[in-house]
Amino acid sequence: MFAKLMESPSVKRLITKYDHLPRRDQQALKLMIVAVLLALVYFAIWRPIDQYHDQALASRQSAEELLAWMHENRMAIRELSGNQGGASNSAQKPADGRALMATVTSTARESGLELQRFEPSGDDAIRVWLENVPFTQVAAWLEGLNSNHGILIDQAAMDRRDTPGVVSVRLTLAI
Repeated sequence: MFAKLMESPSVKRLITKYDHLPRRDQQALKLMIVAVLLALVYFAIWRPIDQYHDQALASRQSAEELLAWMHENRMAIRELSGNQGGASNSAQKPADGRALMATVTSTARESGLELQRFEPSGDDAIRVWLENVPFTQVAAWLEGLNSNHGILIDQAAMDRRDTPGVVSVRLTLAI
């Protein structure tokens, strides 16, 4: 392959031009070629590898710090995860659609809300309609359903009424 390259007409012309250069120019050209090759190796190979290495070390250090923090705060993390839907809510979470319907209707009554209409929606959801109720009461009731019973809002539509703070609500609540 090298022999074929040396036999090509354009390479022969370059060699001829190089041979006709004065000795000092030949040495300067060799030095320039070495400098360009070294710069190419540094900027195209060494520098990207070094930057990747530095980033990997920083990422590793960050992961180690996060792991150490998690070990230090293990109990607090477990407490938070337990209060957000873990073991404490599972005992009060409705088991099926009937228990969900009973929980929703009883908590609405306790919150002073009158359900205009409600119907099951599948095995683990219920559709609820409330008309002309204070928004703050609805929001407090929904927050209580979520935090005390683990009931989630699957779909919600609220329409404001002429009276400020009064809304009509259509909800789909799910276990």
